[in-house]
Amino acid sequence: MPFMNILKIAATILYGLIGIFGWFELYKIKSNTMTANVISSQLTVSYVRAIVWYHSRGKLQELRSILLTDDLKNEKIIKTRITNMLKHRTSAYILNFNSLNTPIPNLGDWYAKNFDFNEFLNSVFAIVFNNQLSADEKIREITDVMESCQNNTVAKLSHTLEIQDIKK
Repeated sequence: MPFMNILKIAATILYGLIGIFGWFELYKIKSNTMTANVISSQLTVSYVRAIVWYHSRGKLQELRSILLTDDLKNEKIIKTRITNMLKHRTSAYILNFNSLNTPIPNLGDWYAKNFDFNEFLNSVFAIVFNNQLSADEKIREITDVMESCQNNTVAKLSHTLEIQDIKK
């Protein structure tokens, strides 16, 4: 019987050591794989371009609705509605960009600083209040202005990321 007790104790100690060793190995694996991955520069540019384009479609639909249903003679109210709508819709993806782990920390703030919103807004107003254009023509022109401003900002983003990649 004493031999059986010694064997049981030895087996328990062996299983305990194997278990401790296993937990230690699991901890090493988890601590090595639980690092935060930074999105690549190329993926960052593609993601920004896609998300901004996606949100732009919603902006254009809402602008079209304003052009077709609101009284454009009341310039102050129209400017307020358009400004608020564009700022609100833009803030949605700015917050999203800030939540990403990209080569540029707080990417949304960077995007907001590098997108000339006031110039864009003034261009939109000039088109909206041009009485010689139909609603569809206004939307087409606003689309061109929007895409031009967005392309300029994405080009700045690409350039900034290229410089960062060169420095690495």
